[in-house]
Amino acid sequence: MAGGRATKAARVSRRSSKTSAARDERAIADAARRLGIEALHPEQEQVIGDALLGRDVVMVLPTGFGKSACYQIPGMVLPKPVVLISPLLALLRDQQSKLDSRGIDCVRLDGTVRGRNRVAALKRIREGGPLLVMTTPETAGGDELAEALEEPGVGLAAVDEAHCISEWGHDFRPSYLRLGARLRELGAPAVLALTATATPKVREGIIRSLGMRTPTVVASSPHRSNLAFEVLACEGAMRPRAMLRLLKRLRRPGIVYCATTREVDQIWALLRRFKLPSQRYHGKMTAAARNAEQEKFMNPRSRGVMVATNAFGLGIDKADIRYVLHYQAPAALEQYVQEAGRGGRDGRKANAILLWDPSDRSIHEALLARSRVRPEQLFRLAEALGHWSDEQRDPTLEALALSAEMGPRIAAALLAKLEEAGLVVRESDIVRITGERSTLVEDARALAHQFETLRTQDGRRLDAVGTYAGSEGCRAVHLQGYFGEEPGEPCGLCDVCRGRPARPEGFFDPLAAPALPKKRPARGRGRGRGRGRGRRKGHGRGEPRPAETAGPKAAGSGDEPGRKKTRRGRRGGRRRSRSRSKSGPKPEN
Repeated sequence: MAGGRATKAARVSRRSSKTSAARDERAIADAARRLGIEALHPEQEQVIGDALLGRDVVMVLPTGFGKSACYQIPGMVLPKPVVLISPLLALLRDQQSKLDSRGIDCVRLDGTVRGRNRVAALKRIREGGPLLVMTTPETAGGDELAEALEEPGVGLAAVDEAHCISEWGHDFRPSYLRLGARLRELGAPAVLALTATATPKVREGIIRSLGMRTPTVVASSPHRSNLAFEVLACEGAMRPRAMLRLLKRLRRPGIVYCATTREVDQIWALLRRFKLPSQRYHGKMTAAARNAEQEKFMNPRSRGVMVATNAFGLGIDKADIRYVLHYQAPAALEQYVQEAGRGGRDGRKANAILLWDPSDRSIHEALLARSRVRPEQLFRLAEALGHWSDEQRDPTLEALALSAEMGPRIAAALLAKLEEAGLVVRESDIVRITGERSTLVEDARALAHQFETLRTQDGRRLDAVGTYAGSEGCRAVHLQGYFGEEPGEPCGLCDVCRGRPARPEGFFDPLAAPALPKKRPARGRGRGRGRGRGRRKGHGRGEPRPAETAGPKAAGSGDEPGRKKTRRGRRGGRRRSRSRSKSGPKPEN
């Protein structure tokens, strides 16, 4: 009899489970339709299903695959708020605007939300229920959001651009490095880590840093079948000439990536000199200038070229980009694939072109040397923290950085490593030692090998870029192997599959820039007097000046030698004409 009751209970449990699963499927489908999605990809279905069951998930899918739906749908279905942590303010604003237009409940909380709007946002978070809370690593690390989430709890924490946690340097945002500790303070909810590119080692770093518990890994090949990869070897003055010829021929809109802000400014000026519509974007521009340039490029009717550093592009949703050209090689294939993947998101063919010069490696080595912290900095911080402990005082981050004679950003990055190892805790802005003061420096010394590992990995990533550039096999197959995927069939689109088509004769020759518009003479007294005198013979209206002839500088730097000299000649001609009018006709030269 007891056995019969147990069997009946099992049948009821199975029926209940099936009913619950069917109800979840209907809720997911309804939520997807509210987002304008008729059918989810199988990978999306798997991620959403595991997230709703409270499982940790690492999601590695190409750009444009619809990763945002994997936290937006749980935000509509789960009974507790879903927290999205992203470094991209532009992405948060864009998503809030789109979700608001569809009547989907969401809240954005970051440093730009102030006054009454901030008070209203915090009040809505305290109310709980199905809600998507979009925030930044800095705001997520503060007490204000944690207090608002204390009563309703967190149904799911989604961490966007999760690869940045593994490939960290002090130049990146240190708050990203503390997310694992913050999530534990928020009750250790299920975690969804999202990125477009991550090798198996990077995935391990993400899992360790976020404290994920045996997560499901949902990954797909980083290559999209509509991307035509190409590597074009060109050095020195050959590179700007090749770029100009390609950009004049390829369909727009497009993106040109450069390694430095200086190169961005020079290339942008060169494109404008050759009358190619262009915008620029880099970290040394003001926020207002960057936003204005981005808005121009993102306009659906825009057919321009965006010249940018890798600061541009994360979260950019422009489907019709027809090419992504890397004027200089990136620091890693992870970065290259993510940036190249911003082309052709509409499913049509897009070109991904790398202008390859081996000397680019030295640029990245210099940049990485500045961004990576050094082991001796960790020892210095540990010693300073020990001295504070000897005085039985707990310092703030700023006071500790001052004691260790380093910047607050470097100190924050180092503290994140000490915190991850359980040697210190941070409560609000106070830093406190958790272990023994006597062993702190030695414990910190034991962590030093991680810094050497990071430097070694930097070198290997740079080596991998060179190997890709010199590969004799299909570019897509090469990238699949690098990211740990099973190599597929040759793509048939890349330059290797097409037999490396030969460039026409003169492809790397100098180009002639368009003639500069002639300046009108200034209004006022003496207008037209001496007009044309002092001008060099043979360079009148419509004829190119010496700077516009096809020489190396014409396509390399946009310099215009000779123009200033011509202007001095005109002014001299006017002065001579006035002085000689009293004494007689002007003698012939």
